[in-house]
Amino acid sequence: MLGQRFLRLDGFTKAERIGMTGRVSEAINLAGAWITDFHLYSNVLICINFEVSSANLGRLATSLQQTGLNLSQQSLEQLMPSDDLTLIDKELAGTLQITFIHNEPDLLREVPAVPG
Repeated sequence: MLGQRFLRLDGFTKAERIGMTGRVSEAINLAGAWITDFHLYSNVLICINFEVSSANLGRLATSLQQTGLNLSQQSLEQLMPSDDLTLIDKELAGTLQITFIHNEPDLLREVPAVPG
């Protein structure tokens, strides 16, 4: 659809998961964006849903890179300012998928039994 764009960002890190998640969350907020939801996949991956004004894409790129997160080239390209006049001052939705590279075993959580 003309004038609409969905950002699909991805990156990886060898940094400690909880600390990096906090830094990325703060970076998103400092860029004038906001987190709308997130999903954890064991201790291997987090997918963060966010919204950002097209005017703040450059700030988002800079603040995310300052966390030490390694963004893919495709992600960096999506964060470049656009010449598309229909995107000026538009709110864009997106996801940021972060893969945590480590040698830890999967994070196991006990699921309570549901009666019935």
